[in-house]
Amino acid sequence: MKEGRLFFINTPDPDRPIELKYRVEFNDIQKWFGKEEDALIFLFDNGVRKYQSFTKELGEYKSLKNIQTFELWKLENRVGKVIYDYQMYIDKNDEVKKRKAYIWRFVGYGRSCFAETKEELKEKVLSFILYYKDDPEECGHNIYPYYTRYYR
Repeated sequence: MKEGRLFFINTPDPDRPIELKYRVEFNDIQKWFGKEEDALIFLFDNGVRKYQSFTKELGEYKSLKNIQTFELWKLENRVGKVIYDYQMYIDKNDEVKKRKAYIWRFVGYGRSCFAETKEELKEKVLSFILYYKDDPEECGHNIYPYYTRYYR
């Protein structure tokens, strides 16, 4: 399993166009992208299943031990990023609390969700995907290229 790095670099550089803000690195490959979604799909298509996300160059960090590692999952035909982190939720008494949970975010579009275990998360995400496929409210989820752009 390959691990990659995703950089969001917003500082101007005369050697690259201003619209290219996302840099992907894995093995000895470096490539720039304009959108985060395109960068993540590139990582996934090239066999990277775990990556770390950075907002500045590696040398500018004091320590890399607290940088979180994201996993790229493919469920049905959609790719998403998963992380184990704190997630806010509303309890029975309408109080906002936070707890550790697995969090899924679709690459491209789609509602994020979280669950206590990976199995629960997988079930929730699959239910969202089925909802998007059925598109009962006719929101246009199945219209090209809105849906198929991130289809794998």
